Amino acid sequence: MTTRPETTSVLRLGGWAAYVNGVVSAIGLVFLIAMYASFALGATSPGLVFGWINDVSAVIAAVLILPVVVAVHVLLRPHAPLLSGLVMVIGIGANVAIMILQSLLVVEALTFEEEIGLVLVAFLVLVVWLVMTGYLGSRSGALPRGLRMGLLAATYVGYPIWAFWLARHLLRLAGEPVSSPVVGAERQMATTDD
Repeated sequence: MTTRPETTSVLRLGGWAAYVNGVVSAIGLVFLIAMYASFALGATSPGLVFGWINDVSAVIAAVLILPVVVAVHVLLRPHAPLLSGLVMVIGIGANVAIMILQSLLVVEALTFEEEIGLVLVAFLVLVVWLVMTGYLGSRSGALPRGLRMGLLAATYVGYPIWAFWLARHLLRLAGEPVSSPVVGAERQMATTDD
């Protein structure tokens, strides 16, 4: 892969955006669980607040993933120029749709019932992006275990784990020092193929 300064900058921005995205997504997941727990206990009012916080986190996460989508395209472009470009368009489209729909829900311009069908379609398109980038990353060797991690992210619960994993890979490829016990274990596991 080329290490031109602009490529390095895109990978670095994507890596840091993925880290922040992972944190925001984990927070959103906690509030989603809290919402369902509140509803199960009959505490509707707190459940609605928790749900609103989850919706806001989804908007922020959709914005934060945009530089990640571009960084993954830059990473995969040398291996699959046409397909990675198409996949980038899919990723941007899905995330812009999620951002708009969730924003309209947050400001109450759409009701949950009006928004849910459309946002589910947008999330399914996002799943296509996650799986396709994982597949291309695994096939090219640019993202070892990419397909497995893309499938994990598609479960929604595994999305923050995927975001942290991708962040480490992008930053490492950008030349950033990335070290932690998790990274060491990940490097050891990366020797297995998808």
